[in-house]
Amino acid sequence: MKKMRMYAAAAMLVMGLTLSACGGSDDSDKGSKEASAKTESTAKGGYSFTSGSVKVEMGADASKVVKELGEADDYFESESCAFEGLDKVYTYPGFKLNTYPVDDKDYVLSVVFMDDTVETEEGICIGSTKDEVTEAYGEPTEEKGSSMIYEKGETKITFGVKNDEVSTVEISAIVEE
Repeated sequence: MKKMRMYAAAAMLVMGLTLSACGGSDDSDKGSKEASAKTESTAKGGYSFTSGSVKVEMGADASKVVKELGEADDYFESESCAFEGLDKVYTYPGFKLNTYPVDDKDYVLSVVFMDDTVETEEGICIGSTKDEVTEAYGEPTEEKGSSMIYEKGETKITFGVKNDEVSTVEISAIVEE
């Protein structure tokens, strides 16, 4: 069952990166400036994630976060189809950290939970019930299919729910491409 959850989370990560990264405009300079402006406002407030003693804020300078988290178990990069540069994925125990480039600097785009060993600041993890999510976060800002989406500041947290149980968790910055 745990492997199935990991596969589902991995599939959600790939789908999320594809959908969020590849829907950008052709005006990359304009997108870069807008993303820079958004990044500054996203670094404070909104949803965040804590791993050990490291607080990961969406939109924060990724180099500082990666340095604090230490060496990743795995690393992947690919040409960004929304920004100029490379999108990067760092895999740590229980989660993946996704980044996006703006003006030769990387920023935290999202944290995707890979298993039930990590949890949100409010105590929700893969395997939590839909009722526990609602108790911790209230009514969702939006519901799409089997996803419960909550927005706070320039961030959002998305819970994929299957059979009334959380199957995926992604905390992400809201960026304009």
